[in-house]
Amino acid sequence: MYCKVCASEIEQERLDILPNTVFCAPCAIKLNVVKPRKGIMVFDHKTGGTLQTMSADYYEKNKKYFVANGARSVVKNFSKSICS
Repeated sequence: MYCKVCASEIEQERLDILPNTVFCAPCAIKLNVVKPRKGIMVFDHKTGGTLQTMSADYYEKNKKYFVANGARSVVKNFSKSICS
């Protein structure tokens, strides 16, 4: 299958996930077909965490709830490293 915009072949991995897509990944990004995503790490246990992904709009509306949770919080430590 070929991209409607640039006529290059659409990546097989993309077709596996989105069988009805008509854009290759670079064209989808240029045309804003792919919506931006945000993610946060959620640690349910001390051995490892999971990545929770969400739309950028959802994140902006609810970011006040993603706050540090103690002195050793990843959110707090991560925020400090970015801001400084």
